[in-house]
Amino acid sequence: MRGEYKSTLDAKGRMNFPVKLRDELGDVFMISKTLDQHCIKVYTMEDWQALVAKIRDLPQTKTANLQRVLFGSAFEIEPDKQGRALIPAPLREYAGLDTDVVIVGLEGRAEIWDKEKWEAFNNSNSDDDVVAVAMELGL
Repeated sequence: MRGEYKSTLDAKGRMNFPVKLRDELGDVFMISKTLDQHCIKVYTMEDWQALVAKIRDLPQTKTANLQRVLFGSAFEIEPDKQGRALIPAPLREYAGLDTDVVIVGLEGRAEIWDKEKWEAFNNSNSDDDVVAVAMELGL
């Protein structure tokens, strides 16, 4: 999953997932809070189950708060035949989603951002951080 896709939320809190993303995500997928930014992370069921297994393998004393935040905000999503899916109100509020949203593909996962917040993130993102990681990867 790569690229940036624009969508809109309707009055009921539904948005359309592009066909290409639905093909990659599958018929049912998971959404949850993103921990480092106020946006929504989208997981394939396979990636979600792998994440759950990793977290369960660690001592609960280390992961209790992570489980509360991540699992407590998780919702299973199944778009209708038109590709529309309801984004639950708690996640819309957390991510500050208004009408215009952007879905950002992240190689096997995606994020849903409020359009204005996405643009602000892109304008303020430290190039130094990106360059440092790119240099570490040999890019």
